[in-house]
Amino acid sequence: MGRTIGNKQTQVKGRKKTRLKFRVVFLALLVITLTLFSINRLGTPFKSPVPIQTKATMEQKKANKALAKRIAWAGYGWKDKEWACLDKIFIKEAKYDHLAKNKAGSSAFGIGQILKETSTDPMFQILHTYKYIQHRYKTPCSAKRWHSRHNWY
Repeated sequence: MGRTIGNKQTQVKGRKKTRLKFRVVFLALLVITLTLFSINRLGTPFKSPVPIQTKATMEQKKANKALAKRIAWAGYGWKDKEWACLDKIFIKEAKYDHLAKNKAGSSAFGIGQILKETSTDPMFQILHTYKYIQHRYKTPCSAKRWHSRHNWY
């Protein structure tokens, strides 16, 4: 009987030692993993695979100008004189840059520097600008005259 109790006590002690070893090894691996992960994260900051564009390229500006002209001519019938007025406004405001932010710090953004504009889509910006000009000034040349006097439209 003494021998059986001794074996059971030995088995219990053996299991406790095994569990303890397992816990120690597990904790050591966890500490090592977390330490290495933290060092890697500190050593190499996250970089987006695609750089964030903050200004339009020359090709994009040319495409934006061509799009603005097509919409003005076909959608609004603004040709020749009216297009020249629009062109001057767009060049003065943002040089056809659909990513242009207002230099004075207002919420104006994009090709037409429309207040509270958030879209980076040139088509949307142009249509929004034309709708605004038509509603407020009726014609692009009226908007340009106002812009010339007040430096905004």
